[in-house]
Amino acid sequence: MNINRDLVTSEFRDNGIAILTLNRPLAMNALNKELISRLEEKFFKAESDPKVTAIVLRGAGNQFVAGADIKFFIKKIQTRNYLDILSFTRKTSELFLAIENSNKITLAILDGLSLGGGSELALSCQAIVATDSGSMAFPETAIGIYPGLGGMFRLSRKIGPALTKYYVFTGAGILASEAFDLGLVQAVVSPNELDQTIDKIVGFGIQKATKPLVKSERLKELEALFSSVYLMDQIGRNEYDTLSGQLSKKILETKKILEILQKKAPLALKAANEIIDQQVGKSAREAIEIELARLVDMFSTRDALEGLSCAGKKKPTYIGK
Repeated sequence: MNINRDLVTSEFRDNGIAILTLNRPLAMNALNKELISRLEEKFFKAESDPKVTAIVLRGAGNQFVAGADIKFFIKKIQTRNYLDILSFTRKTSELFLAIENSNKITLAILDGLSLGGGSELALSCQAIVATDSGSMAFPETAIGIYPGLGGMFRLSRKIGPALTKYYVFTGAGILASEAFDLGLVQAVVSPNELDQTIDKIVGFGIQKATKPLVKSERLKELEALFSSVYLMDQIGRNEYDTLSGQLSKKILETKKILEILQKKAPLALKAANEIIDQQVGKSAREAIEIELARLVDMFSTRDALEGLSCAGKKKPTYIGK
């Protein structure tokens, strides 16, 4: 294995488009300190180049980014070095803010799986183009933590807090077609149409005025469910058995959703619920500070270590501490 492989590769095209490829394919391009440092360096180099009009982010291999590097979190928790987690998260959040606010067009190619921090990175770009294999998901509450890189408030700005709670609390995947219907991606195309589509978006510029979100009946029912005071009162207590009779009968998945929530880390659900509510109406920077303010407490819990340590191995046992 070539340990000297560049973690972020750069391609500068004659049409003014710079393509930055996150290049940890064996780790599904998971975000770690080294990759973020390289992405920061390559991004600001491209942004300062007067010949560059747009910066495109993509992942190497068959995925975009599978979240942050869990091994880093586990190591820091075990040594109680929570401030290193906070420092890494703040630095990454600042980079995502710069990507969002760049005076160059920033665009993510969602050609494959993205999870957690990967979906948050994609949402920080000014536009997203997906292929049919592209997807998003926020699985953090299943591993004892919450999305901490701005994904909750960026999602909420697009689809509202109630639907954001549905996707964050349940970890439900968002396929490319659904992401398009939700207004999260600008286009869903075949892989061989990516270059043409990107050229078109860059040529026309990012359209600031987006079409209103047209909600299907299912989305309306999910929105009502996750706006329910009955449900929100129970978040973090992990006691949903009595709710089935109190919540909307319209949505057939109600009982299934409650069963899913019972498997999540209750403290992570509670924190995510409160953060999403607190971020409503806030600026991006204010919203990020709300997330960062809860981070050390979250990673200090026994449930965070349990969830992260069990990720991909076995079912965690959460105790709400």
